[in-house]
Amino acid sequence: MIGQRALLALALAAGALAGVLYYVSAQRTTVVVAARDLDALHALADEDLTMVSLPPDALPAGALPNLAAAIGRIPRAPLTKGQFVLAGGIADEPAAFRTGLALPSGMRAIALPVGAAQAVGGALIPGARVDVLAVPVGGRAPAGRTVEILAQSVLVLDIRSESGIALGAAGHSGVPVVNDRIGSVVVAIDRADEIRFADRIATSTFVLALAGPR
Repeated sequence: MIGQRALLALALAAGALAGVLYYVSAQRTTVVVAARDLDALHALADEDLTMVSLPPDALPAGALPNLAAAIGRIPRAPLTKGQFVLAGGIADEPAAFRTGLALPSGMRAIALPVGAAQAVGGALIPGARVDVLAVPVGGRAPAGRTVEILAQSVLVLDIRSESGIALGAAGHSGVPVVNDRIGSVVVAIDRADEIRFADRIATSTFVLALAGPR
């Protein structure tokens, strides 16, 4: 009799555990995703977004639980259809660049005219850190000026093409300019360095050296 009671208790416990596991696995959390491909230039509207229901353990940190948390705000970077809209990925103001990178407070953005050969062979990407070297141009720079390091470990905010748009972005026709080349690299510099950089742009060429983690 004791054995039967023990087996019955074990069966009931197993059934309860199975019920709990099923309940947990059946739980769903509703979150916001992009309803279509979106740029980072316009505020999100109702038709830009949709809701999906997923298990809690399948959701990334910062996933938004309702449309109201996203509508009227602007993505920091382009979103693809079905991509989660995250709290840290939207802002009240548009990002300064298509990359979604924002200019750090107190800094200034400046475009340095360089080609691929002076920009780590074209391997640079926004978000990288670089040292900026200025090479004086004969006849334009003061006599006696030598190669100098203008700044170290500065943030690359964007890479622009020779046509003036973000490298790899669509041109005025809406078609990506696949054969465009690097024309300039936009970096964040200290406000106190503005005049010095402006002078070197007029009198020097630049080489950007990729910097490792700080």
